[in-house]
Amino acid sequence: MAGSLFQHSYYVVNNINAILYGVVLVLYFRVLRFMFKSPERTFVDTFMTAFSTILVILNTIFWTTQAYFGEMMWITHADYPGGADAYWDDHGSVWYQIWGTAACILCNLLNDALLTYRCSVIWNSRRIVILPGLLWVASLAFAIGLLYETGRPNGNYFSGPSTVFVNAYTASTFAFNLLVTSLIVGRIVYIGRRLGYPHDFRVYTGVVAVMVESALPFTIFSAAYLITYAMGSNISMAFSFYAMFTCISPLLITLRVLSRRAWTRESGMLFTTTISYGGAADFVTTVNTSMRSEDISEKKVSDLEAAAEDGRCRVDA
Repeated sequence: MAGSLFQHSYYVVNNINAILYGVVLVLYFRVLRFMFKSPERTFVDTFMTAFSTILVILNTIFWTTQAYFGEMMWITHADYPGGADAYWDDHGSVWYQIWGTAACILCNLLNDALLTYRCSVIWNSRRIVILPGLLWVASLAFAIGLLYETGRPNGNYFSGPSTVFVNAYTASTFAFNLLVTSLIVGRIVYIGRRLGYPHDFRVYTGVVAVMVESALPFTIFSAAYLITYAMGSNISMAFSFYAMFTCISPLLITLRVLSRRAWTRESGMLFTTTISYGGAADFVTTVNTSMRSEDISEKKVSDLEAAAEDGRCRVDA
């Protein structure tokens, strides 16, 4: 499959991945900053930070192996017989390339597992993730076949039997993300409309919440990669930067969790209760955005005292 367009695509995607890896590092250090400055760390905070660390390590392996292979192909072995295309055909399944591919796949599977959990939280139901769970298992099976075929001698990610597993794996992960993204977006939009998009709930029902909670960028870019790869186009390599979002999307979700802006089971139950009682959003508030109950009580007392004092002044007059 190697050719001039493929080589240009590989070069372009390496540069895009370098930029996105910088985004990964910025987000990760923000996660650590939130974590260590948080006065009250919960188990979820610790777990999400550890989870993010694993994803960053896997993403680092993926990015460095891709960049290193480009260096070997274009610089170290610039005089390779047959040129860069021949080098790709002969060394495309070198051990560190398989290592990078495995790291990328594991990162993707972990990201999908997190999305499955987030979907159950937002819907406040475990039954809703049965079908996504089956798709996740299918993705795992296809991933094993993909790594086996590409890791064999003379194996190639873009040609031969490997393409069957690549297409199946990419299609199953895309179907998973399309389904989960639709479920999350649909749920958030539904609740937002029923509540009338109140200002206090905008952090949960706004555009940012929709994009981050549903990992929408990953779904969009993976669709572009799947379509071009299935068509056999060399430009598909340029869209493989979608793999970087298997780390960026979870980091964004982690930041929302640590900043107490992410959906929780408690907030989901709160919204459901509010809708059940006629959508009176003005009278239902969250812990993060409303006054505490004691503050409300004190305000009512002070209002009554002020009213009584005003009444006395009028009587005296």
